[in-house]
Amino acid sequence: MNTKLREKLMNTKIVTKIKRKIWKSVLGEDSWVQRNEDFRTQELYGLIKRANYVYGMLRAADVATYFGKKAATVIEFGVASGAGLLNMIEVAPLIEKETGVQLRIVGFDTGKGLPPVEGFKDHPELWCSGDFSMENRDWLVRKLDGHAEMIWGDIRDTIGPFTESIDEAAPIGFISVDVDIYTATKAALQCLTSRPEKCNPAVSMYFDDVRFFFANEWAGELAAIEEFNQEHEFRKISRDKSLPGGRPRSWDSWYSAMYVCHILDHQKRQRPRERQELTIDKHYDFMAARFLS
Repeated sequence: MNTKLREKLMNTKIVTKIKRKIWKSVLGEDSWVQRNEDFRTQELYGLIKRANYVYGMLRAADVATYFGKKAATVIEFGVASGAGLLNMIEVAPLIEKETGVQLRIVGFDTGKGLPPVEGFKDHPELWCSGDFSMENRDWLVRKLDGHAEMIWGDIRDTIGPFTESIDEAAPIGFISVDVDIYTATKAALQCLTSRPEKCNPAVSMYFDDVRFFFANEWAGELAAIEEFNQEHEFRKISRDKSLPGGRPRSWDSWYSAMYVCHILDHQKRQRPRERQELTIDKHYDFMAARFLS
């Protein structure tokens, strides 16, 4: 590199640094990041709409890449008005462009609101059968325009055939559970109990109803998680311990609702990965380069 080019690059960096400092002081750091930084930086700052979904879907793609997959399945249990599912199809192309992983998007809903509420485990103090019914099913189907699949009916009836249909080439990588009640959550989690290769070795999960005053491990989504862990020796759901990690925001409301299902009997978690030995620093670089640190 000749001297003039080196000086030009240095001057450009100095100008950018000054511009960023002034911009941040006037409009704030988030404004700078939204305007000037790349997709991953914006995701780290939580600036992309529905940050919890973006995080989970990106985790699904990065984990798929790490284990040599070209596709992953992402699911929303409890579609209601469709805002979440529409967000998923909006952000999917950005994640696919960033990672090269194709995302199969699937939504589950009765189309008629909550199914029958069956006792204290379903939080009858909060929910009633028929709550959150879909306002305009035909409108949602038109808006999805084939970019996501909708599976209609009670999850207890539809989850088995769906799980059978999962292609191991596109394993489950992210699940959003927003079904409110215990019985529906219990049914939804069955998709994690089939052949291990139908899931990423670690599946990112978001639980919408685990952070309110009445929430407890004996009812609702938390009870379903507790029972799942008791009933399955090699499938365990736990809080996502990578959050907040090195993210710029040390706290955000959705962090505590993110979980991971560890598929401990997956062949990729049964024996060491074939690679060269790494020092501590090189191992950190190895993980960071794959966005898994």
